[in-house]
Amino acid sequence: MKCLICNKSEKLNYLSDFILEIKEDKEFFRDAKIYRCSDCDFSFINPMTSSEKIDYFYKKIYRSNNRPPFLVGENYDEQKKYYLEDKNLSYVSYLTTLIDVKRIKNFYDFGCGNGDLGYALKKKFSKLNLFCTEGDSYCEKILNEREYNNLKNLNNVKYNFDLITTTHSLEHLTDINSIFIKFKEFLNPEGYIFFEVPNCTQEYFEGRAYDSPHLLFFTKKSIEKLAEIHNFTIINLSFSAYSFSDDHKYQRESQQQYYSEKDKIFSISKVKKTLKKIIPNKIINFRHDYIKIKNLNKDFRLNWFSNNTGDNCYIRGIFKKN
Repeated sequence: MKCLICNKSEKLNYLSDFILEIKEDKEFFRDAKIYRCSDCDFSFINPMTSSEKIDYFYKKIYRSNNRPPFLVGENYDEQKKYYLEDKNLSYVSYLTTLIDVKRIKNFYDFGCGNGDLGYALKKKFSKLNLFCTEGDSYCEKILNEREYNNLKNLNNVKYNFDLITTTHSLEHLTDINSIFIKFKEFLNPEGYIFFEVPNCTQEYFEGRAYDSPHLLFFTKKSIEKLAEIHNFTIINLSFSAYSFSDDHKYQRESQQQYYSEKDKIFSISKVKKTLKKIIPNKIINFRHDYIKIKNLNKDFRLNWFSNNTGDNCYIRGIFKKN
């Protein structure tokens, strides 16, 4: 067994069992443990499941009735008002502060879900060509409506991109180095990668069941190592969203709320009311931050992002191709 980033074996240490809450997840990952590399501070499950099995997991298990409702499908229009639109305003503000988005022509989102980020950017920059890789059939209708070109086979990509984005997708992969090799291949010489992942310091693992199927666990140090190995320049690394204690509380509340409502018939109005309950305002405050940041001049905005290094759950950053 070797670290999936730095490829060292002598620095690996057992961190914990892979503690899951949903019965089907427990059965699927029943033999997995979590190991951490003391050299680059990256953690991952072992034994690592195959990509084929992960595909099966998403198609047959991830959409099971025993899991809380997803932000896709027939309830999407209601749900996006309370979460997705505000969240993507935060991403747009971050990107337009740190890079010249006006010059971006080809945009590619890996694991884009419904394609909200590209859609939000295209509203502001109408000349964007939208590309993605998204295997979830639940998202296909919306992606088609938003004129995304879905590139499902990464071995046959014949385009080059000015901006690659991937938010809350990297932690679901089985091989992080392979996808960054692909990203570098896809990028134009002056291209950028924007990403956001959970910030998995020691505190992340305390007092919670792990999100499944999160297979990879990043920290600031491991991301810096990833950039070094693949010869990217780090434009920015910062922390976003909310504290670990709020995250743990939110997860508990949302699970309890979902399971208490599970056997009831959900109408659109009930979904709307339920989402208001399970997504606390103090956590989902992206619009407030966006308005605050938008009114600052560029120097202050750069400083705000670069020095936002509190005890937060997510790491976001931008890499530039050397």
